[in-house]
Amino acid sequence: MSYTQIFINMAVTDLEASKAFYLAMGGKPNPEYTDETSAQVVFNEAVAVQLMTHEQFSQFTSRKIASDAIESIHSLSADSKEEVDRLVEAALAAGGTEPRPVQDMGWLYNRAVDDPDGHSWELLAFNAAAVPEAE
Repeated sequence: MSYTQIFINMAVTDLEASKAFYLAMGGKPNPEYTDETSAQVVFNEAVAVQLMTHEQFSQFTSRKIASDAIESIHSLSADSKEEVDRLVEAALAAGGTEPRPVQDMGWLYNRAVDDPDGHSWELLAFNAAAVPEAE
């Protein structure tokens, strides 16, 4: 068995603000899975985010929706440091926050951004040729 796609489902308090944030991060809207309670934003053919109002999200679980706590960090890779910076700056302009300083290890460039609901994302550029050799 092999997986072909990942769908990240998230409860959001303001669907329109969340859509704006994820579109700014480079996603494209998928109208087929979008209505007044839910919106799908597609990053590529393998990765999509499904944003749902709390009411809609609650239909898929009997558990309480987390708030003001971190439960996971999602990561997306980009082609370059410049692309990471462009996407993070666009996400910040669309209502995101940057929870920590940039990490630049030479072989890995990483910036974190939280969406308007506090869902954490790391955008990174990885250079495998620059990874230091283990001693």
